[in-house]
Amino acid sequence: MNRSEKQQLIDELHKELEQAPHAVLLDFKGLSVPAATEFRRKVRASGARYRVVKNSLALRAAKGTALERLESRLAGTTGIAYSGTDPVALAKVLVDFAKEHPALSVKAGVVAGSQMLDAEGVKALSTMPGLAELRARLGVLDPQAVLARGYSITRTAAGDVLRDAARVAEGERVHTTLARGTIESEVKRKR
Repeated sequence: MNRSEKQQLIDELHKELEQAPHAVLLDFKGLSVPAATEFRRKVRASGARYRVVKNSLALRAAKGTALERLESRLAGTTGIAYSGTDPVALAKVLVDFAKEHPALSVKAGVVAGSQMLDAEGVKALSTMPGLAELRARLGVLDPQAVLARGYSITRTAAGDVLRDAARVAEGERVHTTLARGTIESEVKRKR
């Protein structure tokens, strides 16, 4: 790959990462080709992307993006899964697939552009309800009905869920309730 091709790859990845405030770094060493193909299909089905690039190129592409916070974790065999929409759906796919294929392991993640998570934090995030599930719990599946009823599950609400996941990863017990389209969180320290 010559310099212009590398720069084109860096620019393309940078644009994608700018649009994706949620990213997870994975170690895929030992994952078979059929398993990797199945993994890519499941990630894509969740509305996310998965890329494997050289760490040096990923470091350059990550400048000025949410992934920049994880640059210390870009070592060894690293794949990047990222999403611009629902971080919980992405975390669920990654954690579920890693259960079935132990060769795939989560290194770290960043959600909402700023909240860093370790492997346990990503696992905790996967247990939270995703945006689609939250909408279903509200009894609102149609976006037009969301507007008509005045409900909104926004990026801010998703950020609340992500902060709760980070609190769980730090050993706190979190109780999340839905009320009138917003997410109210009550955080209690473990005793």
